[in-house]
Amino acid sequence: MPRPLTIGQKIVHRRYGAGTVVRVRKGGDDDDHERYYVIDIPSRDLKVHLPVDRAQDVDLRRLASQRKMNRALRILTEQPADLPSDYRERRAFVTQLMTEGTVKSLAQIIRDLCGRKRSKNMSTLESNLLTNAKRQLAGELALVAAIDFTQALQRIESALLRGEGD
Repeated sequence: MPRPLTIGQKIVHRRYGAGTVVRVRKGGDDDDHERYYVIDIPSRDLKVHLPVDRAQDVDLRRLASQRKMNRALRILTEQPADLPSDYRERRAFVTQLMTEGTVKSLAQIIRDLCGRKRSKNMSTLESNLLTNAKRQLAGELALVAAIDFTQALQRIESALLRGEGD
């Protein structure tokens, strides 16, 4: 995202999730930067302060289109893929998908970890990764579909239930 961000712009921070640029604030005397974008991340009840002069270095992307979001929701209804049986390989695989931060990769994580949860015990880390992936996808879905976060989580859960019925 090489262009400057604008107030009201909806973006996705690959680490924190989807949000809206709500203002630009000046840095204080003891800050390293002169100005900061303030990004509201509703899925985490978080405000991220991103230095304006470092924004191009941060892994930001545009909000997914409605079409891409619909494809991601369809992924949730598909049969889960088998994850590696070795815990370390599985964790590395899921972490890599989380790092990609696309709606497709988030949907794959959710689908596959939910499939694993139904058939085997999940570690605490896997359970946390699943929760984080659901929150990130729901946060972006909420902004794309102009619905609240709870409704977005419900859409995700409904898609997962449709997938279990197959």
